[in-house]
Amino acid sequence: MSNQGLAQNHRVSVKLMAGEEASAIAEAACVDNPDAVLEDYGSYLTVSNEIRLDLNIATIAEELGRPYDVPTLLVVLASYTGQVEVSDSCIIITEALSN
Repeated sequence: MSNQGLAQNHRVSVKLMAGEEASAIAEAACVDNPDAVLEDYGSYLTVSNEIRLDLNIATIAEELGRPYDVPTLLVVLASYTGQVEVSDSCIIITEALSN
């Protein structure tokens, strides 16, 4: 089998259920990840980036104008592509490396 037709994809992404929080998360993600791409599909938003995507709680709280936390973010996180690392202050999605 030839690898000629297979393009390498190093994008990671999150899908967020649309609403006020999703909009703030997406905007914050674009602030913290300047090369990120935001797509609005009506019922959900997708934010994608090459190799790594950081979702910083402090930036999201700033966008919302109120305190925010990771468990609340996880409620609107519908899915993700990549490897996830969760802490109290950030969710980081990185490219899942194959062995």
